[in-house]
Amino acid sequence: MTSTIAEIVFALSIPVSIGLFFVMRPVQAALLVAFGSEMFLPEGTNYKLPFMPAFDKHNLPYLCILIACLLRCPGKVTKLPKGKWINVLAFMVVIGGVVTGLTNKDPLTFGDGGQAFIPGLTVKDGFFMGITNFVEAFVPFYVGYALYRSREDFDRLTAGLAVAGLVYIPFALVELRMSPQWHRWIYGYSQSVFDQTIRWGGYRPMIFMSHGLALARFFIATAFALVILGKTRRRLWGLPVKLLAWIQFLVLIACKSTGAAVLAVAGAPLLIFAKPKRQLQVAALLAWVTVLYPALRLSGVFPVGSILEAAGALQSERAGSLAFRFDNEDALLERARARILFGWGEYGRNVVHDEDGRSSTVLDGHWIIRLSVNGIVGFVTTFGPLLIPVLWARRRVKKMSNPRDRVAIAGMAFTLTVLSLDLIPNGLWACYPFFLAGALTRRIREVQTEENEENEAAMDALPTAA
Repeated sequence: MTSTIAEIVFALSIPVSIGLFFVMRPVQAALLVAFGSEMFLPEGTNYKLPFMPAFDKHNLPYLCILIACLLRCPGKVTKLPKGKWINVLAFMVVIGGVVTGLTNKDPLTFGDGGQAFIPGLTVKDGFFMGITNFVEAFVPFYVGYALYRSREDFDRLTAGLAVAGLVYIPFALVELRMSPQWHRWIYGYSQSVFDQTIRWGGYRPMIFMSHGLALARFFIATAFALVILGKTRRRLWGLPVKLLAWIQFLVLIACKSTGAAVLAVAGAPLLIFAKPKRQLQVAALLAWVTVLYPALRLSGVFPVGSILEAAGALQSERAGSLAFRFDNEDALLERARARILFGWGEYGRNVVHDEDGRSSTVLDGHWIIRLSVNGIVGFVTTFGPLLIPVLWARRRVKKMSNPRDRVAIAGMAFTLTVLSLDLIPNGLWACYPFFLAGALTRRIREVQTEENEENEAAMDALPTAA
């Protein structure tokens, strides 16, 4: 569903996004485009070109950033990343999509008389899936990698994320009182089912995002960014950063998303009090939990019963929701096992159907979506760009001599891990986690280069000092 005003705003966002790069520094313009588009552009509006994915508010801004950089500062975006794993995963995501198409040429029929029918895939379908996944993950990753190199640029990224959350607070407060209405007021239609906005005896805001859970995840990122910022500066907009962080956390809790609230309450003390080394140890542990969860579910050894009992002791509604999720995952995993390497592809081939051809399962977590559509290859190429930088940061941070670098990198790595962990129960909804992952990857590499150059300069200066 869309509207005329939504179409007009979405169309105007393209020249505005590119134009910002000619009146601002690229690192600042990219923040406005990436976060501003996610926060204020309409949901459900997109452009579809032949043989290309649908471009919407989640992926189009990063393509605009890439085009603007090619026009404004081509030297920043015309070189491939130095990390071989980045290029390998980027290649795998496209080739994996093509192979998914090649291994799913068989049509699917349902019912005794074959009255329900899903056609087989073609190479074109596979290539389309590969390009869609590439645009979703690696274009945001690459522009983040290309732009945020120096300590100052990385600090601007953290500050920009923190400011984005603060800007959104008044909008959230209005919807907490009035119900989610901003999207309908501005664009003329609601972006989600209204029943899902009622939680804990009140309203769960969405503002201009696709779902209340998407807003809660965004507030996790912005609240954590404020905590990181509070360790390197005292004031923002003339106000104490720590006070602003507390306000952001309170608004996050008020958004009534249980999972996000648990992640924030559990993660905030570690981010506030623990040293960078300890933060990265926990981040690495959570990264492995995220990776191992599908393996444990596939093998059937994940303690589903114990978790449901614990959830029921806390909140019966939450236990029922978790049971529904686990039941759906069980059905989807049973189907995914048949084509575990490259998946079943899209167009409903990856879900379980009844005899009439209707889907009898619901896709919630992003991990099960990628695993069922593109198999293990799809899961690796989606979560690899998010979690490899975290594991790399743990290895590198102990060699960093500047405390400010250690705080910024460890904090962002921990934030990224929490966002990735949230993709187990929930959908992706937005591409900014890949944007942050690209920036983190580049900053880790640049710190190493900067310190090597400083050490060489110090060694060269020794004979002169003598």
